[in-house]
Amino acid sequence: MHVTTDMIVGTGLIIALLAAILFGGSTELQTTLGSGLIGYLGRTAIENRKDDLK
Repeated sequence: MHVTTDMIVGTGLIIALLAAILFGGSTELQTTLGSGLIGYLGRTAIENRKDDLK
């Protein structure tokens, strides 16, 4: 498996979100991390799809 920057950032966001949930982080922090994760993964998926179509 090839480790990319996208995988590292995505994994970091997931870990941060889970840590915020498990350790009682504020709702604002959890919402921000969740939104960032969805936005980042969505952008990455679109970029990967464009590369596949070439």
